[in-house]
Amino acid sequence: MDSFFQTDFSFVVLLSLLLLSLIIGIVGGIVGIPLGIIRVPIMNFFGVDFFVAASTNLFASCLGSISGVIPAIKQKRVIYRIVIFIGVPSMIGSFIGGFFADSVSVRFVLLLVAAMLISSSFFMIKKAISEIKNLSSTIKDLNEGQLSFVRLSSEVTTGFIIGVIGGIIGVALGVLRVPLMIQVLKVRPTLAAGTNLGLSILITSSGFMGHLLSGKVDWFLVALITTPSIFGMYYGSKIGGKFHQGKLRLTIGLVLLFITPLVVYNALNQ
Repeated sequence: MDSFFQTDFSFVVLLSLLLLSLIIGIVGGIVGIPLGIIRVPIMNFFGVDFFVAASTNLFASCLGSISGVIPAIKQKRVIYRIVIFIGVPSMIGSFIGGFFADSVSVRFVLLLVAAMLISSSFFMIKKAISEIKNLSSTIKDLNEGQLSFVRLSSEVTTGFIIGVIGGIIGVALGVLRVPLMIQVLKVRPTLAAGTNLGLSILITSSGFMGHLLSGKVDWFLVALITTPSIFGMYYGSKIGGKFHQGKLRLTIGLVLLFITPLVVYNALNQ
């Protein structure tokens, strides 16, 4: 670590980061995604070094997810089996990605993520519109987390790959994991959101350790970003548990669509 404090912000920038972190936390809590994919480019925009922003985001996402998972547990929206079987390979992948982050083309990885986001958002929005048009009907294709061996094996492998990618760019990549749980494993959106918060705790803590051992950490920035994220994600998670499945799926799809240009912008500025 180069120093304990590495950034010097004006009051306006400090206030902007606080408010934006709170808003991102609330939205992230609703959809069950820490949304570091938004937080990192915002910090870059304000002049924070990419890898400092990445390590800061991982720490903020970890504590924010801990806060957000509390109401999700109370609402019984966490599938613990998925957290364990997907979380462990994702943790390993996240640590590897964080440790070798300096050796990989971040631009290429971000553009790959952007392509995945466009595809995921399209399918989720299309499916959500169909569900919302039939609010009174039962959503039969979404189970409560009963997974076949083939599906689970597929998600474990995908979880590892997403973990590596997320560790490199300093985000938990719930923006890819949640759509996979909904589209591939057929898990209800409210359960997928709550479960992903549990997964994010494991993945971000592992990725942060990888950055801590090989990169930079600005503890003042960590405190600045993490504090509002904790409060925001707790409140957002309480709200998210009350959403209709179709409306929550639509919200997630729109968030993914909104994020994509930010990811492309961030990639082109690497």
